[in-house]
Amino acid sequence: MGETPESPPFPLLKLPYVVLNNVISNFKQREILEFSFVSKKCSSIIKTSNLFRFEIRISFAKDLPVVSFTPPGKFTLGNCHIAEDYFEKREIYMKEIVDMNKLSDDVDEKNLQLSLTWADYIFDLYHLNNIAGIYLSSNFSLNKVNTIVEWLNRRIPYPMNFFFNGSETNEDGLELFFDRLKVNMRTLSLQLTVVKDLKPFIRRILDLDRFEAYGKSFTYPIKWITMDYILSSTFKSIYMRYTSFTEMDFNRFIKSWLNGNHSRLESFYADVQQMNRDLVIDGIEVEKEMTM
Repeated sequence: MGETPESPPFPLLKLPYVVLNNVISNFKQREILEFSFVSKKCSSIIKTSNLFRFEIRISFAKDLPVVSFTPPGKFTLGNCHIAEDYFEKREIYMKEIVDMNKLSDDVDEKNLQLSLTWADYIFDLYHLNNIAGIYLSSNFSLNKVNTIVEWLNRRIPYPMNFFFNGSETNEDGLELFFDRLKVNMRTLSLQLTVVKDLKPFIRRILDLDRFEAYGKSFTYPIKWITMDYILSSTFKSIYMRYTSFTEMDFNRFIKSWLNGNHSRLESFYADVQQMNRDLVIDGIEVEKEMTM
């Protein structure tokens, strides 16, 4: 028997616009990216198709971005996860977007430049006017912090969710980031699982919808967030794991709350290792629940 002849290529780009738009609307997120690489015409078709039906999170924690597409409203990473190796294998497409000869000779700087170029490409492709979150390393160099902050200030005109993570932390880098960032914050998450003591976190960042802080363990708890910082804030939601707060700290907070402060606060969760209830409510009038 002879071989089955191959089917001729399907003339996808010759379809009427409405039909083509309907075909593309069934593409998965990764397929949309792949289609945009085929030609400038394909990229233009994606841009005019208004296909953005998911949220995007971008991580700059490593050399190249990790992009996560998620259904709207889903706060966990998932659905479609595009990692470093995907962008590395498609570096050839960057030659159409950026002059590779003008990139830095320094490997780290070059990777960051490519990372931001990819992020710009994704922003333009999907006409992003919203992004669900930016993930960053807590141990970036000062040069890398400067470059990223300049990009964020240029690209992000709306309140943003920022997530910092790292077992090592460059305190000067964090200071520089918060000092130069012009983007308003909606959520700030600091997952700094360090064993060394950090300076207390004293910032102008006091008005957030959600503030999160994570320590490493109760052996190495959060000491860089003080109750003075919490008392001066107007957060709507606070979530903290492995704190070093004492009974006196919570006593101060409860008294401040009862005096009418923290009117925006809807929830406050903090891990503590041990707590003496009597010290927590010392000087506070309480009603004891009747038990049968």
